[in-house]
Amino acid sequence: MKSIFSIFVGAVLYSTVLVASAAENYSLWPRRPEALEQARRLMQEQKGGEAVLLLQPYVTDNGIAGREARQICGRVNVPRYLSRLHPGAKVYTVRRGDNIARISATQKCPQDVLMLLNGIVEPSNIRIGQKLVVVPMRLRLVVNPLQREVSVWDGEQLVADYPLLSMDDIPRSKQKSEKTSVVAREGYLNGVVVLPRSAQYPASERVLVLGNGMALVSGQNTRATVQLCMEQKDLNELAMMLDCGNEVQILYPER
Repeated sequence: MKSIFSIFVGAVLYSTVLVASAAENYSLWPRRPEALEQARRLMQEQKGGEAVLLLQPYVTDNGIAGREARQICGRVNVPRYLSRLHPGAKVYTVRRGDNIARISATQKCPQDVLMLLNGIVEPSNIRIGQKLVVVPMRLRLVVNPLQREVSVWDGEQLVADYPLLSMDDIPRSKQKSEKTSVVAREGYLNGVVVLPRSAQYPASERVLVLGNGMALVSGQNTRATVQLCMEQKDLNELAMMLDCGNEVQILYPER
């Protein structure tokens, strides 16, 4: 019969070998990329642009490193996209017959962004000859239900990434990748639906309705078949950058 001491020694030796082999096997012992630490240092030094460039190889990673990279990029990119300092910003002169919705559509600048950049509270308060700053955008939304993430992309560049807090059950038969679009943008104020053209819309809690029956919500009841719940501040920020017609990609891993 083996002594307790010999069993203990054997266990310790086995654990040592296992840890050593795992340290050499990245699939068993993933290491934190040095780029993440370097990006955090750059953020502390107010060098967000350099941090974003450094993290580009990691933003599509499905692991912890990818999620951290996306969070850091969002902290840099969102303020830039919602700012007059955006490199694509230009000046538009209001013409006869213009209104906020028409300018938003023709200039491809989301209505919420247009109002934010120009300090407009009441949508009807614009005048002929007025100079407005517009930022053309045509962003793409990617919903990853299994990863519990929603991200916004400008071409191949990540703009922002947000977590899903919860979601309705999706039948396995409907868990497939597909393309759809944003079909409605609504707001809720004290439980009442507020449309984007309303003066109360800027103060409302947003809801984004997708063409496949899904909706991004923050606890509000909608007629959507599947509700994906987000933090309200995240959803309001996300809804500012998107408009009806924006492409939405639902991602599921291939079986």
